[in-house]
Amino acid sequence: MAFISVVPVTILLIVGTLILVIGIILNPVFVDILESEFKTLIPLTNHSTTLSTWKDPGDSVDMYMKFYFWDLQNPEEVAKGAKPSVVQKGPYIYQEVKIKQNLEWDTENSKVTFRSPRSWIFNSTLSGKLTENDTFTTINVPLIAVVTLIDSVSVGEEIIQMALKTGLLKNEPTFKRLTVHDLLWGYKDTMMTDIAALLKILKIKAPPGLPLDGNFGFFYKKNGTDDGLYTVKTGQDGLDQFMQITEWNHNKSIPYWKTKYCNMINGTDGTMYHPFIKKTDTLSIFSSDLCRSIDVVYESMHYLEDVPQYRYKPPSTLFGYPPDNDNNACYCVGQKCPHAGVLNISACQSGAPVFVSQPHFLNGDFYKDTVIGMSPNESIHNTFIDVEPTTGIVMKGAKRLQMNLAITPNPYIQELNQIPDMLFPLLWLEESAQINDKGMKTFKDEFFNIQKTVTMVSFLLIAIGAVVDLFTIIYIITKWRQSRKPKNGEKTPLLDGKQQPAAVRDEDKDWSNMMSNQQST
Repeated sequence: MAFISVVPVTILLIVGTLILVIGIILNPVFVDILESEFKTLIPLTNHSTTLSTWKDPGDSVDMYMKFYFWDLQNPEEVAKGAKPSVVQKGPYIYQEVKIKQNLEWDTENSKVTFRSPRSWIFNSTLSGKLTENDTFTTINVPLIAVVTLIDSVSVGEEIIQMALKTGLLKNEPTFKRLTVHDLLWGYKDTMMTDIAALLKILKIKAPPGLPLDGNFGFFYKKNGTDDGLYTVKTGQDGLDQFMQITEWNHNKSIPYWKTKYCNMINGTDGTMYHPFIKKTDTLSIFSSDLCRSIDVVYESMHYLEDVPQYRYKPPSTLFGYPPDNDNNACYCVGQKCPHAGVLNISACQSGAPVFVSQPHFLNGDFYKDTVIGMSPNESIHNTFIDVEPTTGIVMKGAKRLQMNLAITPNPYIQELNQIPDMLFPLLWLEESAQINDKGMKTFKDEFFNIQKTVTMVSFLLIAIGAVVDLFTIIYIITKWRQSRKPKNGEKTPLLDGKQQPAAVRDEDKDWSNMMSNQQST
């Protein structure tokens, strides 16, 4: 390599390669260090720095419950068998407060047991001109529930006949106009009290789920209460099972469905998962509202500010049945499965004929076509969670469900003998949560900024090392090519036989002439 200075070029190659290698291995090494740190930082203990935020996320997360009601436009026609026509009204927005209480630690098994009461406070600012005094026309839910529940017992026909004779069901309207507050938090309905009194007189045990205090509301007596006792993994024995629910109300499974598979309690509550989530992972959520666990799969990449998020959604076959979804056969109540798009939760609602679906009967075309006014939209009606993949924290999410009441004609009650056999949409709700500015700042300060800095430094070192090596190699090639070019004055190759002999120099000519003269003398 006489054409270059070997020492400085070698030094440049070594330095550039070293910088490149450091840049390549920096990010994986950082991930290993981060994973090691997570093993001590993330697990939940009675002394964790993250304990207070986990117990009361209100300072870091904005949580809301939005209600949308269906206002029936043609009640008289529906009573005669017509298809319902409804108009959506809402959202009525409530601030949600959720605090974990009564913590019991099981450090030996890396578990914690707790309750999580929920409260909802109407937010008039976010709701705009909508108020809790707004009224809607809807089906008389207590009437349908009472008739359905009584009809489910062996002497149900006799009870209904007695109720008709005594006038307990006389002039009971099929549809009612009620306020938002009444529909959600409860109103007095004397019919239920009278029916309960009749059962007592007849010495017949009331069917499970029949309200006996004369009040009805979709969330009656639920404001400020919890949905059960949860036991979750704290992550002290490994982060793979972090926040996984192991028991609900001291049970490792639920009793509502036909098989062990459907009765399994899988997943978390949907707010947090194990760190280092991959796009190929299937995440599970246990929902007490659905009385089952559901799976969500990766759909797309999103960003909240500049933080990357993996968006997970339930598949379109969430409430599908065979042959579209064979795994859901065990969720069929009775001998016949419903059409795709709904889940019969009457088993966990004490027998009341309640079916849940996605809003507007999303992915349930059969039921969508039975009601005028349904306009399903995947982007605003499907459930989703946005997970920050490194930490497993859910930064944003929304659970969206619609409550529907199963209605069947009843030959004994005049008001119900012509009504269509259908699922009547009552309301749909969106329970949402999103990390707020304070929570995002804390997250960035503790996790994201250092991760972002290391990644940027890693890419910068890779770029610098690659540039140094590239320019050094270009320099070597350039010098080598220059060394192969002919020198100045060398017009043609010396060994080219086609060329004429080189011109004889003047001194050579003189010497030749002198030698010739001597020989002739």
